[in-house]
Amino acid sequence: MNEANALPQEQQSSERYKSTIIILTVFTTVLAALLAALQVDASIRADIANRNSQYLAVLASGELHRAGLEGNYEFNIFGDYLTNLQETTVLELTALEQEEKGDLKSAQASRELALIAQARAEVGRKFSIFYNDPRYAPQTEDGLPAAEQYIADLNESANEIVARQNAASDEYRKWDAKADSYVTMLTILAVAFFLFGLAQVVRNLRFRLTFIIFGLIVVSFSLLFSVIILLG
Repeated sequence: MNEANALPQEQQSSERYKSTIIILTVFTTVLAALLAALQVDASIRADIANRNSQYLAVLASGELHRAGLEGNYEFNIFGDYLTNLQETTVLELTALEQEEKGDLKSAQASRELALIAQARAEVGRKFSIFYNDPRYAPQTEDGLPAAEQYIADLNESANEIVARQNAASDEYRKWDAKADSYVTMLTILAVAFFLFGLAQVVRNLRFRLTFIIFGLIVVSFSLLFSVIILLG
């Protein structure tokens, strides 16, 4: 009779906490599924941001190359204009000196060369953005063009693309770090599954309770840091 009563008590002790383990295992499974979904979402966002960053990097490189070619062209035109203008002045002064010396023929030749240089200067001025665009043209007759403003406007588009590329790169690093963090949390949850599995196997109530407590601590840790990652 005593043996008959002892058997049900032993079975009752063996079944104790099993329902708790099942509930915790189901909760951990749901949490792992949510973390897996968040990890996939973060990975997709990271891939999209990385693709945008690479596309914008190529676009910025092309825009910088275009701006470099345009700026080189405009400054060459402006440099040729100044050179021809300086040559005109030198030839005019040379003609005056030759006239003072009585060398009228040489003075006439110098003036003709000065007219040619002046004509080249006028052509350069006609095609130079520094004199045709009111944003950069000199405000006075003897003033200089607004070269700094031209350089700023020339690089404005490239700078804007670079800023977008930097933002996309930051976005990629953010979501990539989140995806890695979710993988870490999933790995930690695997430890909780292992502990709950041991708790179901062992018959010693003290060991079973110990595994449950440690598994619950692991799950709580994963849940807390998962929320921090999600809100971060």
